[in-house]
Order: sequence, then C-alpha cells, then structure tokens
Amino acid sequence: MTRVLFIDRSWPVVAQLVRNFAEMVRNSEIHVVFLSDKERSGVNGNLETINIHDVPQDRSLEDLQATFSFSLHKTLVTERAFYDYSSFRRSQCYSRLSENEINGWVRKYANAIDFTIREKVDLVMEWFPDCFIPSLAGKIATHYDKSFRMILQHYWWNDGVFFIDRLDLTSSEVDRKYREYYARPELCDRRRLDSIFKQKKTLYAFSSSEMYTWAMRLRLVLNRRKSYEPPSLRNWVVRRIGRAWSAIRIRLLISRQTEAQDNPFVLYPLHTSPEAALLGSCPELADQFSLIKNISMNLPYGVQLYVKEHPFTDLGLGIDYDFYRRLSALPNVRIVRGSARLEKFLDHPGFVAVTVLTGTAGFDAAMKRKPVFVFGRAVYAIADCFIKPANFEDFHMQVLGIMQKTFRFNERALYAILNALDASVVRADVDFLAARDVPTLLMCFPPIWRRYIESRAWTFREDSAIPNTT
Repeated sequence: MTRVLFIDRSWPVVAQLVRNFAEMVRNSEIHVVFLSDKERSGVNGNLETINIHDVPQDRSLEDLQATFSFSLHKTLVTERAFYDYSSFRRSQCYSRLSENEINGWVRKYANAIDFTIREKVDLVMEWFPDCFIPSLAGKIATHYDKSFRMILQHYWWNDGVFFIDRLDLTSSEVDRKYREYYARPELCDRRRLDSIFKQKKTLYAFSSSEMYTWAMRLRLVLNRRKSYEPPSLRNWVVRRIGRAWSAIRIRLLISRQTEAQDNPFVLYPLHTSPEAALLGSCPELADQFSLIKNISMNLPYGVQLYVKEHPFTDLGLGIDYDFYRRLSALPNVRIVRGSARLEKFLDHPGFVAVTVLTGTAGFDAAMKRKPVFVFGRAVYAIADCFIKPANFEDFHMQVLGIMQKTFRFNERALYAILNALDASVVRADVDFLAARDVPTLLMCFPPIWRRYIESRAWTFREDSAIPNTT
C-alpha cells in the first residue's frame, strides 16, 4: 500500500480533485490522505481526510525549528500572503497580517504537515511552489526521508507532465537520464527530437481573465478569508493605484527600445515579478536587480546588456518605476520592450550570449546553438551545452572567450538533455489543449498521478523505510 498526501489550498476545486483521484484508485494499492483547513476529518474508503485543527500535535515554531536543519523562515518567502521578497513593498502582499498572525497560521500548518508526513504517508504530492505549503512540505518530507514530488508542466507536451523531486525545480530523474544519454548518444533520435522541440505548444486555450468564473472567484475569496491568506482590500487598492502610476511614469520617462543597435550585447530576459519559479528555486536572486547589476559590471568594456521585459509582464505592477529607474542608471544597460521578438536579438550580428536565472528563454537560445549562461536553477541546466560560471570573474572570462570565437556549442549535450526531458514526461490519456478553464485543466491530473504512482510505488515505500539520520 502506497500512502499519498495531498494538501488543501484555497482553490475551489482542490477537494473535488482529490476525491476524484481517490475514487479512481479505489481498487488499487493507493491510500489517499488529504490534509485540509476546511474539510472535516473522516475516512471514506481509501480517502482519509485530516483537518489541520484535529492534528494531535501543537509544538511552537521554535520547537519545530530546533528539530530541523533547514530554515523554517526561508520556506515562507514564497508566500505572497505574508511577504514580498521581490520588490519589497508591503502592498504587493495579498494579505496584511502581523507577525503574530503569520505565526499562528504557520504553526497550525507546520504541526499538521510535520505530523502527517512523519506518521501517515510515504509520498507527498504537491503543486508548483507558488506558496509556502510546497516549500514547507518538501523540506519536512526530506527531513523524514519521505518521497516528495511536484507537478511541472512544460510547453512541449499536452498529454503529460514532469514530476520534480527538488524544490529548486530540478529533477534527479532528468539528471540521471541526461548522463545516460550523453554517455550513449546513439540512443538520441535527433530528427524526432527536433520535431518535438521545434515549436512550443500552448498549454491553455483560455486567457487569464477566463481562468475562473465569477462564482469561482467569489468562492476563492471566501476560502481565503478562512485560511492563512485573508485578502487585504487596502493592499489591493494601493497595488492597483501604484501599478497605474508606475506604468505612466515608465512610459513617459524610461527609454525602451525594440531593436538591437550596432554594438555587441548580452541579453537578459526579465522574469515576471514576483515569480514563483524564482522564489521557489533561488529566492536570494528573486529581486533580479542584484544579478543584473553584477552582470552589467562584469561585461567587457564596450559590451552592452539588453534587459528584455517579459512579454506578459503587467507594466508597473511587480516591476515598478523605481526598478526601471535603477536599471536606467547603469550606463551599459538598455531596456528592451516585451513586445520585441526574442529571435530578432538572438540572430543579430551583435549578439554575444543570453544570461538567465531559469525559464525557457535560455532553452530557446540553446535550440539555436547560442551561448547561454545559467545563474539560477532550471530543469535543463545540468546539460553541458549551458555555461554555469563559478563566479562573475569566470563569467567575464567566458564572455571574452565567446567574443574571441573560442566557444564551441556542445550539440551532443543538447540532444542528451532533450531526450532526457522527453523521456521523463509521464503521459496519460489527457489533452491540456482541450481545457477551456482551470477546473477542466486540473481534472487532467488524476490519470497522470495514477500512472506515475502505480509505476513507481515500490520506490516510495522503499524511501519511507529508510531510517532518518538527520
């Protein structure tokens, strides 16, 4: 029997999604545990629901911290209801909670997650780390030598997902397969891989405004009022006014270009801000400006840094006028509009390299055999076709080497990582492209969960049998 934990969110469909999955695997060797702050405790067949208020454990955060080797506080920085570690403005937080209120909510969840993982389950199944729950659950699972997985969708597959086992959004399975395929390049069908990765598939057939019906939005707000993320009307108003004012000043006072000039340049594609991928994988660099500043000062003289807006950025919201003003103060930095096509810059005669934290822009450049520096963590970053500088002096020397034509792109590594990624996708009889809203999209996951858990059940039980030596 494999015991699998799911943890409730404010999303209105999570409880139904877990019930659907439990019903789907009712006659299999899978026992589903659902930890919730809203559902009543009880057992229904192979589904065991535990309300966090019914957990027989109530230790202080200080007591829990004393038993863990990781920072409890760091697991909270992904939570937009509590903190803003990207732009450092309190209005960016969804809630307006005091430290005592945050402590009260986190204590309940930390105790419930700690007890349930330690006593009840073999595998923790989580979503993308866009709040503190995956971060906290992942660290606690590792502490107790329990298996932990997060779902990661990617643009190139509409019938499957990755299951990531590290909070920095990398995968030990992808890493292992990359090394296998790099050692045996004859296993890589380059023509097939070129066909798969020649263009991205969009995951959603709906816009952000169509994600939820108004009824679901109302339920989401009501759910949040009963949880750790009660919405703050004051913060929402300040955030909206600030966005509008910042957007006006950016448009009027900040020079932004759409074309590359006749000079050598390095390109940095901005992430949206705040972004879960950064807060969950490399929170120390989530504000982005510190990295841009260091890249700027370590470029060879005469090389400019083009900072390209994310094409879907909400101008003035997370990245505000003050961020643009500081960028404009760096003498070798030029700001590129999000509407500009990435390909035009990659193919420009002055192009030198792309610098990324994570994200698909680095992958897109590698597909064109361009030099890519990876400063953060990415599921593809293990590949030797990417440059991972040891420090900024190393970065400077690598850029000089590229400009002196000593760089050689490693195609063997590229195809090894492409094959590793494709081979790591867990597929089922679903089609994300057919989804017209979030509930329909989420209902694609239970068949994939089942296929993944049943195919690897013995490894999860084996992990749980390993004695904890922390």
